[in-house]
Amino acid sequence: MPYKPDQILVSENTETLFQETAMDICAYATECVDRNGIFNIALAGGLTPKQLYETLSSPLCLNNMPWQHSHFYFGDERMVPHDHKDSNYLMAKRALFDHAPVPAENIHPVPTHYETAEACAAQYANEISLIDRFDLVLLGMGNDGHTASLFPGTDILQEKVKTAAAVFIAQMNSWRISLTYPAINKAERVLVLVKGKDKQSMVKEVLYGKHQSQYPVTGVRPAGKLIWRLDRAAHPDTM
Repeated sequence: MPYKPDQILVSENTETLFQETAMDICAYATECVDRNGIFNIALAGGLTPKQLYETLSSPLCLNNMPWQHSHFYFGDERMVPHDHKDSNYLMAKRALFDHAPVPAENIHPVPTHYETAEACAAQYANEISLIDRFDLVLLGMGNDGHTASLFPGTDILQEKVKTAAAVFIAQMNSWRISLTYPAINKAERVLVLVKGKDKQSMVKEVLYGKHQSQYPVTGVRPAGKLIWRLDRAAHPDTM
């Protein structure tokens, strides 16, 4: 079945991409809180989301987000301490949590202090089992078509039951913990955020190519709404 997002939204430039995305997240979070009293979001790692988090914690959005009723989880994490420079949690803390009034109990980092990545993943799966589903899963996309820590050729792509699992990334010689397709695809909304000319070719392959299924991001097919947000440089029409 062809991979086709419900919406593909293109912003004129990178700054506008972050502003429009941040404002949409604030509005959707408020909608979820008005409806259910809570907003559960899974954050992405990487440089692109970092800039989004900085926008969310800026004056543009700071007073428009229901921080007290928003719970923050993580789509994936490296098997490093939370104060390590490669930690997705540390990045989100510096870009977002240190600047926004998020209650400490509303932040749910992936545990990385257990002896094995499998044990960390099992513990995180237990934690996210306490919520029915994510209201929003925020994802990026790598140049190889991976998303979260769902890399091409890895065993985690075949996971059908666990909501979080450990995965060894051979090319990086490192373990990671990631949400799986079952957790991501149960979400009410999934947002894939991509920017930059360097992603242009992969965006074209994933959205319009003949071999979509070889790219892990195309396994993201949520029960709810799938939205892609791009800046103009990343969109294939500019090729």
